[in-house]
Amino acid sequence: MIILLNKNSGGGTAFRKWNSIYKDLKLNRSTETFIVGVNGSMDNFLLDSIKKGKTDFVIAGGDGSINYFLNCVLNSVEPDILKQIKLGAVGIGSSNDFHKPFHPNNTIGNVPYRINFKDAVERDVGCIQYENDGKFLKKYFLINASLGITAEGNNLFNSPDFILRSLKKMSTQSAITYTVIKNIFTYKNFKATIGGYDESFTANISNMGILKSAFFTGKLRYLSDPLPDNGLFDVHLYKSLSKMKLLKLFYNLSKGKSDSTLNKKFWRTDRIKISSEQEFAVEFDGEVITTKSAEFSVIQGLIKVCIN
Repeated sequence: MIILLNKNSGGGTAFRKWNSIYKDLKLNRSTETFIVGVNGSMDNFLLDSIKKGKTDFVIAGGDGSINYFLNCVLNSVEPDILKQIKLGAVGIGSSNDFHKPFHPNNTIGNVPYRINFKDAVERDVGCIQYENDGKFLKKYFLINASLGITAEGNNLFNSPDFILRSLKKMSTQSAITYTVIKNIFTYKNFKATIGGYDESFTANISNMGILKSAFFTGKLRYLSDPLPDNGLFDVHLYKSLSKMKLLKLFYNLSKGKSDSTLNKKFWRTDRIKISSEQEFAVEFDGEVITTKSAEFSVIQGLIKVCIN
């Protein structure tokens, strides 16, 4: 078993969390730990470990750490080797959406974990193909992707000002609340063309979630139950919302209340394309890219993931 420990996760609190729960995880003595940012290149270590026949990996960090591992493996490993790799995780990041909903049997203190490799199951992976500076690029995600105010909020969260940096060290939820409020007052809807297999339409996007999990950004969640292995996205689109409606949207998403009155469109699909004349942010598992065109697709059962 290989542990990839990102000490910078959770606004710099990850190392303290890890030290507080490591013994309680009762990992066996054959584990090897690589500390991201200390022990050299993670990519080189990871690929070298796979060449040596290592297949079980625990990502100790946040959603971004899991996403980095996912993209590194999918871009570098042959399909027959990929089938053998299993992904576990210990949530010492900020939001830890990968682990939600949290279960008491898989939580130590307030730290969730999934490290039972015997029960690992195949899980769908979302793929984003997009254009940037004339190049066509590809990214992968396990949890969800977003456009609009959620994506812009993640961009702000990843590049914090002084106040946000301080809040991230003290309280994740306070940092998220600050980000949401600041973002609402600066966000502007953008016009985009949205297409799939059976229709194409234009919309002024306020927020759009492309989901393999309903959970995102702290205590927020969408009101549907996307499945991790059905080959489909749940898509939630909110159009032309005013700032007051955006406030109501985030309130409803934080309380599990109906959002059907907020100019919403919902559907399920395995492929969706968004294009705009202006550049827009795309968030995926907490990471952010910018583009004028992005296509999302589902790759069914691509990687094995621990479920407990």
